[in-house]
Amino acid sequence: MADLSRAPLPTEATLRRRQSLVRQFFRFIAYDLRIMRMVLKGHSQDH
Repeated sequence: MADLSRAPLPTEATLRRRQSLVRQFFRFIAYDLRIMRMVLKGHSQDH
């Protein structure tokens, strides 16, 4: 088992960013667009 007793704890600002639903929504959209771009790029090549 790993010893996690000396692992750094997140700051208050980091916890707020992780819990922000607005930020999570926009990151989700950005991630989806990135994946969609990869899929479309793969489908546009001639096979």
